[in-house]
Amino acid sequence: MLDMMHVPIRTRATDHARTTWRRCGGLAALLFGIPVLPLVSQQPAVLARPTPFSIDVDLFHHRLDNGYSPWSGGGLRLAYAGTRASPFATVTRQHRREGSQDNYGLGSYLILNRAMYAIAGFSVATGGTAVLYPRLRWDVSLMTDTRVVPGLVIATGFTRVSFGADATGTIASLGPIYYRGPLILSGVVRLNRDDVGGATTASGEFGGQYGAEGRSWIGASISGGREAYQVVSATPFDVAFTNVGASAFYQRWLTERTAITGRVEYQHKLEAYRRRGLALSYRVAF
Repeated sequence: MLDMMHVPIRTRATDHARTTWRRCGGLAALLFGIPVLPLVSQQPAVLARPTPFSIDVDLFHHRLDNGYSPWSGGGLRLAYAGTRASPFATVTRQHRREGSQDNYGLGSYLILNRAMYAIAGFSVATGGTAVLYPRLRWDVSLMTDTRVVPGLVIATGFTRVSFGADATGTIASLGPIYYRGPLILSGVVRLNRDDVGGATTASGEFGGQYGAEGRSWIGASISGGREAYQVVSATPFDVAFTNVGASAFYQRWLTERTAITGRVEYQHKLEAYRRRGLALSYRVAF
């Protein structure tokens, strides 16, 4: 994406929408979803032949302690960069000791006007042999140029998940994205509501990345918050956890049309387990 500090609003909005979908690949180890607050990337140097299509191949593996089984799997993501809309499709498979499940998603980045763009999408999970993803999930987020502080964008988001029957939940989010040359900073606060037990919790995340699209990116984030929900059983009971975590990634373009990304993650769910994860992704534009 171009330097947010020195380009017209029309160009800024267009570059956000065209490049965000290239950077955000979904956290395959967790749930499929449109990032509510994406860390968007900088526009590459002028390419001899722009390539609107790209495909990402992802692999991940997570180790957990306290008797929990490893999480592993992979996915594919096909995307198209259009003028007003940039649709994408994802397929993800996750396996644990308890079983496996597949997840399928569709979404698009949409340029609404000179200062706003949106991201909308949904995903569905097959029956599988274990419940690892929501049966249905849909997301929508809106990014708006403040036009007051150069390089400052405000992002709002809403997510709805359903595991079937009355097992549903809602996530609302709000946070800024700030661009200054090759540096991008973002923060988000999320309110999470479990519709089964009625519990409402909050979490937050702060991250940054530095680099340029078409060359390389390096970034990291930290997060923390509470997670509370009610388990549906013969005798329903409440569950509550405190989460803290961190992640870091490095993305490098190997050629004009190929790139590789490595990501490490750490999560400590204080009352349950520690999780350490590694994810690798390879991208080809065509």
